[in-house]
Amino acid sequence: MNDQVITLPDDRKIGYAVVGKGKPVIYFHGTASSRLEVLLLKDIAEKASLKIVGIDRPGYGLSTYHPRKHLQDFNKDLNYVADCLGFDHFAILGWSGGGVFALAFLAQYYEIVTKAVVVNTPFLPFDASKAHSFPFSKYLMKAPFIGALAVRQLRRQLLKANGEISVFLGSKQGKQLLQGYSQTDLQLISDPIWARLMYQSMAEGFRQEDGVKAVVEEHMLFLEPYDFSFEKIPMNKLVIWQGEADKTCNINNGRTIAGMIKDSQLEIFKGKGHCVMFEYKEKLANVLLV
Repeated sequence: MNDQVITLPDDRKIGYAVVGKGKPVIYFHGTASSRLEVLLLKDIAEKASLKIVGIDRPGYGLSTYHPRKHLQDFNKDLNYVADCLGFDHFAILGWSGGGVFALAFLAQYYEIVTKAVVVNTPFLPFDASKAHSFPFSKYLMKAPFIGALAVRQLRRQLLKANGEISVFLGSKQGKQLLQGYSQTDLQLISDPIWARLMYQSMAEGFRQEDGVKAVVEEHMLFLEPYDFSFEKIPMNKLVIWQGEADKTCNINNGRTIAGMIKDSQLEIFKGKGHCVMFEYKEKLANVLLV
């Protein structure tokens, strides 16, 4: 896939990647990852005639770092990219930490969103002691300086592996990440192609040293309550998917978000974990196509 970059009016760069052709979908990648997560959805995008666009948030991948003090600070940049791509209406999809930013976009621009799906998304303020099993995230939220050191070490190990997923998973940081996955998640990771694509997306997220800043910044934003209202979101616009066995973002998060947003649709997947979205790609496509 060729690197694709759009230059914003203030000369910052925004990186994006596209898979498939058809109905447009803007994809919000997970925290500590990148636009390349859309490669995990390439097959279903092509099969279901979806044009899924993954966009690097500031500091990740190819996007210029720019401080964000509010969850909706990225919305203007995202709209500029959508305009450049010729999208006037589109669906949105957010996974894990990316779901938080998908909700922030939906609340502000619900009129141009045809459908919104968030998967295993944290409810804010985020309780790392209950909702996250990755050690660096707990450190970030309890002791940001120590957490930042842990994220830098994660970056070093991802880049040191130099494309070899087995090398990274064998490192201390890789083993810690594996502890945060359910049994069904580990089955996905046992697929070498899936694991390689996920590793590539994470490594790309740390292409720049500023990727560390981006991860730290997002976790700090997750410590605060949502600073906007969901009241204007139309009924049946939002679908929430939640893996029952998710160790990274436990089931209470999905239930609480559903209770917070009137007329949203919550589906809980029994026995499934954080990566449930990638196990039900055809079902996901059907939801996005509505």
